[in-house]
Amino acid sequence: MDVQTLYDFTYTLIKSYDDAQDRADLIESISKALSLFFPIEEIKIFLMDEYSFLLKDFVKPWESLTQNSENIEIKKHFDNFLIQKSQYEIDKNILYFPIIQKHKTLGMVVIKSRDDIKEKNDFFKILPLVIAQISMLSATLKSNEQIKLSSKFHQTVRNIAKITETQYEMDYILPIMGEMIDGFIQEHLIYIFIKNKNKKEYKLIWPNKCSDNRIYEYLEEITPKSQTIIKQDGKMGIFPLSVDSKPYGAIVAYNHFDKITQKEIEYLEEIKNQAQITLSRAKSYIEVLEYATLDALTGYNNRHQFEKRLKEMQAIAKRQNQPLCCIMSDIDFFKKVNDTYGHAVGDCVLKNVAKIIKKELREEDVASRYGGEEFIFLLPQTNLEEATIVAQRLRKAVENKKINIEEYKIDGIKEISVTVSIGVSVFDKSDRDSQTLYKKADYALYEAKETGRNKVVVYQNKN
Repeated sequence: MDVQTLYDFTYTLIKSYDDAQDRADLIESISKALSLFFPIEEIKIFLMDEYSFLLKDFVKPWESLTQNSENIEIKKHFDNFLIQKSQYEIDKNILYFPIIQKHKTLGMVVIKSRDDIKEKNDFFKILPLVIAQISMLSATLKSNEQIKLSSKFHQTVRNIAKITETQYEMDYILPIMGEMIDGFIQEHLIYIFIKNKNKKEYKLIWPNKCSDNRIYEYLEEITPKSQTIIKQDGKMGIFPLSVDSKPYGAIVAYNHFDKITQKEIEYLEEIKNQAQITLSRAKSYIEVLEYATLDALTGYNNRHQFEKRLKEMQAIAKRQNQPLCCIMSDIDFFKKVNDTYGHAVGDCVLKNVAKIIKKELREEDVASRYGGEEFIFLLPQTNLEEATIVAQRLRKAVENKKINIEEYKIDGIKEISVTVSIGVSVFDKSDRDSQTLYKKADYALYEAKETGRNKVVVYQNKN
């Protein structure tokens, strides 16, 4: 073997770790280094899972070896490395050698060549170096991933704890939790259920669909004293949620192919504990906010306060014979924002749209968050023509504003734009009840969304 080839091989192999963005990149770099000796058809690395004691594909760690002829052959060679401590084995054009760290066999490498490997004498002279380097690279990458996983776990717990800083509605909090947990436990399907108040059955909150009816049957086993329940031969974990010492719901993790590891169970139990604290806090907030006036996320009036102000302003308008208008707005395709970028970005959009609109309103105008992505505004001493001009100004202000989402680090996207649809109505003294004014605006808003969105529609009396 010439010195230059050895240098090129060693340099490429060592540099492969620095260049690798993920496990697939590392395999590609190793393949590039070994191709200096013989044409590579395929390289696979398998590592022994420390919890299930199964050989798992290095690139696809959620896949363990199935019982086909090729995998049985791989397992046979691995057993030989465990028992006989052989340095390598060759079967036709396939080379097998172990991954070793501190004298322990952690896994193995399988290399398929288009040539007869046995003839590559120069390669076998440096095979101990190859084994040592690939063992080091594989073990180091896995160790770094575990460090990152631990960091991501703590970040997930912190994020769940922080949800109630801006949200307190259970129907909004639970899907956010589901999204956060799913982003952390990526090798399993994650479901979140809540228990119907007056019934025994559980309702799926996140994601939108669960096709495995066995999960619902398992949920019926939950009692006030239930701890983690493991089902499906260890492939499903049910983590009951309780609020005020009563069953409230459950987090379910399910892997069709492999068992949930003990470490994943520990992670999910900690996440469940924090989720229970967050839910209890949200429940307390809801009880307090029954007497509060402001929406925590936007700083607008909440719905309860809006209804109070609505009655007051209608009474003033009627007594002083002054016009009063209502503007109701809805962020277009807001669900798509949440689904594409996550609920944290959705919150950011809500806050920013609220700020944009607030700047366009007078001090005497009443701004409220009606619910979800809907805002409602009362404009005293404003006729329908003037309110329509205001509505168009609000619509254009939102349309023209870029919302910065750089801090959320989503695929390099720094800004997004949204639009709003708006309905406008005017107070009529002959209205039967106080809700008629905003119901008319809501009807016009529905028409705006049905006829193209990003537009203003004025309610027209159908009588």
